[in-house]
Amino acid sequence: MHEGTLRALEFDRIVEAVRSFALTPLGASQLSKLRPIQEPHGVQEALAATSESVTFLEANPPLALQAPRDLEQILAILTTEGRPLDGQQLIGLADFLASIQAVRTAVSRATGGPFPILRNVLKDCRSFDREVTAIRAAIDPAGLVVDDATPELRAVRNRLRKQRNRLRSTLESYLRGKDTARYLQEQVITERGGRFVLVVRAEQRSAIPGIVHGSSGSGASLFLEPLSTVEINNDIVALEENETAEIRRVLMSLAGKIRQRALDLRHTLTGATE
Repeated sequence: MHEGTLRALEFDRIVEAVRSFALTPLGASQLSKLRPIQEPHGVQEALAATSESVTFLEANPPLALQAPRDLEQILAILTTEGRPLDGQQLIGLADFLASIQAVRTAVSRATGGPFPILRNVLKDCRSFDREVTAIRAAIDPAGLVVDDATPELRAVRNRLRKQRNRLRSTLESYLRGKDTARYLQEQVITERGGRFVLVVRAEQRSAIPGIVHGSSGSGASLFLEPLSTVEINNDIVALEENETAEIRRVLMSLAGKIRQRALDLRHTLTGATE
């Protein structure tokens, strides 16, 4: 059909209206490409699918399909070997895959049927229950990797907590100590460059042995890491690096489990989009 004719019919406005009902970014993208069907057989098939879907929705709850807004970006990352998804992306993907399975179950148990066209659309979708369970066990709803994701991560975080408590206790002793508190500009523990430090008066620089990590804008205060905490700070930095590496390994592993089923994922996405 000629583009001028489509514009005269305001077909673009019809497409946009239909597109607003899309449950996923993939569906919205496909709907944007809609064009009038001109072959009689194609028209009959489309009308039959529409009629069956209306019958389904009149007799059953709405389809439970849900997807994150960045689904297309998530899928693009999955096509690149070696790129991890972050925790939020993995949770979004898990919820999407679980919702497809919920739709399959709903259609198979639907009342008012049969619904052969809907069943056919979903017949090549695959279950990702195992992968979804693994993601939800390792990542909390906020997208953070939980301590129990791996024994290694749990051990690293336990050690981190102990060292951070030890560090805070040591630094707080400077805040409470009558021989050291008087040299402090502020009774606080702060952070500079990933190191926990005290705020010392510049003129008292030599009163507390340590390493200076910068000064305030006025120059009146110095951010000092006492020598007694240097080793603890070093240990914390090393543990944080280990934690980051282990988190990345967990995220890579979870994304890899989905990546290994690329063909199943493609079939499932096709059904969900349709």
